[in-house]
Amino acid sequence: MKKIYAFILMAAVAAGAMADEFTTDGTGNVYTFNALSQIEGSGVTLQDDGSYLVSADFTIAEGDVLQLANNDVIKMGHNVTVTIDGDADFAPADTALITRDAEASLPRGFWMLGENGNANLKNVRFEYVGVCFGGLNSSLHADNCTFTLYNGKLSSSGTISFNASCDGNVIENCSFIENTLNAIGNGATNPVGVIIRNNLLWHNVTANRNKPQINLTCAGDYNVYIQDNDVIGGQFTLSGGIGVSNMMGMAHTGIVYIEDNYIADNRYGITTIGSVDCVIRNNVMIDNCYETNANNGGSCVSIYDSSSSANIYMEGNWMEGGLWGITVPTGAPTINLGKVEDPEAEDYNPGNNTFVNNGNGGVLYDLFNNGTATIWAQGNTWNVAEQTEEQIEQVIYHQVDDPSKGLVIYMPAKAPSTAVEEINAAQQADGLYYNLMGMPMETPNAPGIYIKGGKKILVK
Repeated sequence: MKKIYAFILMAAVAAGAMADEFTTDGTGNVYTFNALSQIEGSGVTLQDDGSYLVSADFTIAEGDVLQLANNDVIKMGHNVTVTIDGDADFAPADTALITRDAEASLPRGFWMLGENGNANLKNVRFEYVGVCFGGLNSSLHADNCTFTLYNGKLSSSGTISFNASCDGNVIENCSFIENTLNAIGNGATNPVGVIIRNNLLWHNVTANRNKPQINLTCAGDYNVYIQDNDVIGGQFTLSGGIGVSNMMGMAHTGIVYIEDNYIADNRYGITTIGSVDCVIRNNVMIDNCYETNANNGGSCVSIYDSSSSANIYMEGNWMEGGLWGITVPTGAPTINLGKVEDPEAEDYNPGNNTFVNNGNGGVLYDLFNNGTATIWAQGNTWNVAEQTEEQIEQVIYHQVDDPSKGLVIYMPAKAPSTAVEEINAAQQADGLYYNLMGMPMETPNAPGIYIKGGKKILVK
């Protein structure tokens, strides 16, 4: 009987503790951390050093705003979660810092799950905490923020994670550095529309989990843009570069654009899984080879599609130093790596993909088609001395090697660039950079291969 009474008492105490969690009144007020520190029981206190300690969970109700003031320093305690059902106005004029209160603390971070609550994050450094957004009728905009050392306690989907389907999200000009899990992600059943542009992702997934640094479910009518990012791995053996998927086979009309990214030193470069429409264009992929078993990965690009309904377009990519160039492990996706026969055709693609030193076990593998669909791959430069059918055949695995596999149509190929030779001596000495089309510029406008002083230069 005493045990029953003890249990009832503990339950009552727990219920009381939950009831004591501070929640704003939802009448349209704007709350700063300074204002909260003046409200008894809010869980926020002003410290002697001018920082604000958040020692207990609290909630900003729908209709209210939590505002981060300029130069605020917010220190969050162990297991603390701030729930924002209203708006998050985290856009100080210059800077603000959100971090943990002690070395042993594992704060969770910010649940921004209000259906109508927008999140504006700008000029903020987030340390050890995550952001989970789920505004069904709203959007998240992160600009010029740093997210580092996230501990993985708020959500397993990423440092910035999306908990519900929503559109109009933008993550730009941000840095994601050495986070325990991936930088950006969402769940398998809640696709989102998002622009991920001009960010640095460096050595994320330090826990070495089977996650790419960008890990997105893509379906519905949401378009996804992953453009102009540097995605640099820590040479971890399980974490990849960019992954987009539709593993639940959801209907989709949206398109995924993966363009102008520099992707290096990951387990793999880019992977697509399931039924997605994806444009992969003008990316530079270098040394995405840190898979310990070549049968399990290490591709510059891998296209998994057991549903045989994916549609993949690739143009102008540089793929170098992978265990494989492009792999198609299964299924019959529609893949267009180059189709040059009719420039007026709707599916015309000049190709312009370049393969350099991709292979394993002493064998070069530019394209490995283990699926059953025909792949168009004309207009590309293969890793052979001469772009002849006889030599290119040696770096492609397809129907010629196994009649049950799909055919790769790769002729005509494209000769290697002669831009170095075509730029005259005066141009080579002018100090300018030239792209492989011979266009001059003072500073490269994207990662890639450039020519300066008569030499090819890799710009990261």
